[in-house]
Amino acid sequence: MVDLTQTVEVDLDAMDADQVLDRITEVRTAMARLKASDEALLDRLTQLVDAGELDPGGFTHNDHSFTWSPGRKSWTYPAGVMGLEALTTAAKKASEADGSATAKVGEPFWTIRAPKP
Repeated sequence: MVDLTQTVEVDLDAMDADQVLDRITEVRTAMARLKASDEALLDRLTQLVDAGELDPGGFTHNDHSFTWSPGRKSWTYPAGVMGLEALTTAAKKASEADGSATAKVGEPFWTIRAPKP
């Protein structure tokens, strides 16, 4: 089986703009395929747990630890709390608009979108 964690060594400094753009779009396409494969494998893993073939309480395989979680808890709040949240949001926006809020900029990043199928 191919080791998907290995990368081809590339001299990035020797690459021109088109080569960098070509390579990053190739890498992003490969990442999307791997993500889709990962999601399908996780679905199958859940099926195996449901069938009783794997222990959802946790196990190891190839030095990797596997633990199933039922999902993160989320909350639905009563109308009074939602009203307070709306007031807080409005107060924050007003503070941003009048300059009393202090903005900070996070780390720079790229956004790269694949073409829509």
